[in-house]
Amino acid sequence: MKAFEVFEEYKKYNLEDPTKDNDQLLLESFDLVQQEVVQSNYSIESVRLAHKIYGYLGDRGLQLRVDMMRNFLEKSDTESLTDRFWANWEMVDNLALLKKYKEMIDEQRAFLEWSRENIGPKYWIKVMYDSTQAVGWFQEGKTEEWFDIYQELLTKISPSETNRHSRILFVETASGLCAYERKDYEQAFKEIQKYHDILHEDEMWSDYDKFYIRYVTYMLETYVGKKEMDKYDELVNEVVLKIEIKFDQNEKGLSDNIDEVCDMAHDIATCLMWEKRYEQAKKLFEKAIEYQGTGVTHFFYAICIWAKHKDRDETLHHLRMAENKITGNGGLRSRYIHMFLEQPEFNDVREDVEFLSVFKHVPIG
Repeated sequence: MKAFEVFEEYKKYNLEDPTKDNDQLLLESFDLVQQEVVQSNYSIESVRLAHKIYGYLGDRGLQLRVDMMRNFLEKSDTESLTDRFWANWEMVDNLALLKKYKEMIDEQRAFLEWSRENIGPKYWIKVMYDSTQAVGWFQEGKTEEWFDIYQELLTKISPSETNRHSRILFVETASGLCAYERKDYEQAFKEIQKYHDILHEDEMWSDYDKFYIRYVTYMLETYVGKKEMDKYDELVNEVVLKIEIKFDQNEKGLSDNIDEVCDMAHDIATCLMWEKRYEQAKKLFEKAIEYQGTGVTHFFYAICIWAKHKDRDETLHHLRMAENKITGNGGLRSRYIHMFLEQPEFNDVREDVEFLSVFKHVPIG
């Protein structure tokens, strides 16, 4: 069998029952795709498949992604600039996920220079717009340099419908750096206003609802930072009602975009969880789990269960679902141990053998 066929079989079994150990199929697809990448001399098809498989193999899988992208860029005979752009972007992103920030910044600078020389301006923003990567610049004390690049690129790009998605992600990342990292809520509010303006360029935009909810999450963070909790409560109540209406429409068959609604519920529930409003958060997480259930939703729901009820069996169940599911879990699966050890709600079980046993190490080379 080929790697693709084995991987599809693994995904099928995982979706049927994430709690059942099907990792042997995953490891078999890993072995096969390793061979296929080399035998094809890093064909883009084999590299993209390997990228997906590696995403479910923990930190080691992310490092393999980085190594493979370097090899692809050096050895592949592809002349496709979009494929080379993708490989560069993935190399930078996986270094960010691994928190190898110095290396990431060096690669991202080189990537931006390559993009300026080889590919159109609409791609330049995409080089820099990711929030996980931007955090690396903050951690390395390079935030001012990041914002210099941000301001320069925004002025070089003429706003259009085709680049709206990239522009809003870029401004969203700037908003997050100001609010979550620098705690500069006045500047955050100015960036969020830019976000608002881009969002309202077209209220019929297909991505409007998704980005509206994310806009709300940044507004909520600024309200917390400025201790304007009345505004926080008012906005939470307003947006939770909108989400409930969307779930109701779906249940009545009036909408089929349930994944987007679940993402909205997850995003607002996460804001509530950070503010220790666990009961409010639980209700939204439960809806998202009922209809979608990404790994990270299960993990955050486990935080709420443990913080409020200390229900050991229920918490462990959702931690296992987070660790094992593949839905929405590429790049996170088999890596939740990091979040578990950092989460204050789990301080009392940080050394608990049963809890730690949830987080497995995938046995790859």
